[in-house]
Amino acid sequence: MISFGCKTTGSLRRLKVDTDPSSDTSPIEVPCPCGETHRVTVSPYRRRRTADEPFDLEVKSLDELR
Repeated sequence: MISFGCKTTGSLRRLKVDTDPSSDTSPIEVPCPCGETHRVTVSPYRRRRTADEPFDLEVKSLDELR
């Protein structure tokens, strides 16, 4: 999972990635639900997610966003 801040709405968004996102830390372009595309830097830091915490977006691999 990758978390990123949406400056347009002032909220935290969550991107679910099926593959390990920490293997490639180059920036990605994320199409946000607000309508903007955000440039996000991928970090190997992992945060625990609660089971009921929803995802805003979901991709199989970060290559879909590069």
